[in-house]
Amino acid sequence: MALFMRDFQLQLDDAAAILGNIGHECAGFTAMQEIKPTVPSSRGGFGWAMFTGPRRRKFEAYCKRNGFNPASDQANFGYMWSELKGPERAAIGKLVAAKGLAAKVKAFELAYERAGAKHYPSRNQWAAVALDAWHEAGGSPTLPAWAFPAAEKPASAQEPVPAAPEPAPATKPAPLAPPEVVEKPVVADPGELHKPVTKTKTFWTWLLTILGAPLAAFGGLDFRVQLVIIGLIVAFGIYGIARRAQLAQAVRDLCSSIEG
Repeated sequence: MALFMRDFQLQLDDAAAILGNIGHECAGFTAMQEIKPTVPSSRGGFGWAMFTGPRRRKFEAYCKRNGFNPASDQANFGYMWSELKGPERAAIGKLVAAKGLAAKVKAFELAYERAGAKHYPSRNQWAAVALDAWHEAGGSPTLPAWAFPAAEKPASAQEPVPAAPEPAPATKPAPLAPPEVVEKPVVADPGELHKPVTKTKTFWTWLLTILGAPLAAFGGLDFRVQLVIIGLIVAFGIYGIARRAQLAQAVRDLCSSIEG
């Protein structure tokens, strides 16, 4: 309790609420390993706070890096310190904001322990036990030697567990350059684009072709008339083909200008 109060600037009830949760989880510091894991066949929780799953693996890695016995007070307080200074720091704010010991016990459980089974009566009872122990010690318990490092920094303050990285902002695409305006004449009749279709040369070219073909073939006309009609069909066909070829070439030239 004294370490939590010193390192997190907590009041007595705040520290007692933390110890109430810890006391429930590890049966008053007598059971470091979860007796009946909630998840069958799993290793269950371990330590003061019964670190479970990914948190247990991170706790064990922390102990291995620092050469700590996972069941030691230094390892357990150190890891809780690093969590509460790092990814679990919001739990301290919620603990302090709660009013009354029972509310603080619940606030810390919800924010930090997040237990599957709440058992608040037991947690409240252990918080009361912690308060009694504090008063029995005269409010000035003897701190362990590891709590006074030479660097005037809590020995528990071993490499705070980093908070989850903030998602990198989405890379903004580079602004597009203004479109290049290619001023080049196009050989397709641009003046016809605004006209009704029946008033364009293209319409009459293909309409006369459609009408002339059957007349020339089946009209029973004088051969001279048929020759004129056939001549007109050929002329219009040549005109249509030539205009299409010019249009295609203009489009290719335009694409080449834009790309190059």
